[in-house]
Amino acid sequence: MLEAVSATEIAVSGLKAQRVRMNVIAQNIANATTTRTARGGAFRRQMAVLRGNQVRPTTDPERFGVEVKRVVTDMSPLRLVYEPGHPDADEEGYVEYPNVDLSVEMVNLVSAQRAYDANVTVILSSKRMREKALEIIQA
Repeated sequence: MLEAVSATEIAVSGLKAQRVRMNVIAQNIANATTTRTARGGAFRRQMAVLRGNQVRPTTDPERFGVEVKRVVTDMSPLRLVYEPGHPDADEEGYVEYPNVDLSVEMVNLVSAQRAYDANVTVILSSKRMREKALEIIQA
């Protein structure tokens, strides 16, 4: 039997997912000029992959809403910049810089923030509806 799913529980899952997404974006922005990582080579952009779960009679109630399926590495080409004096330059004088585009990251950050705000609005609306229902019952 399908248990009742509250809008608040689904919105909370959205808050968690968007928080992870914003953290990944912040990491990308912070490493936009990192030419050498602990693993070697320039930093590569990361992306959070979100997955929505359908509500079905057999769905585990703990899995409703959205979740971060995984964080993946963007394997698009790194930027090559000619800087022969840079310590990370190759034999030809080129330095590999991260494949992070700050304008793309800022658009993604605004999108994640708006999704986060929308989930907060759902939680607050749900709270107001519960309070109104209690007022009606008490009247």
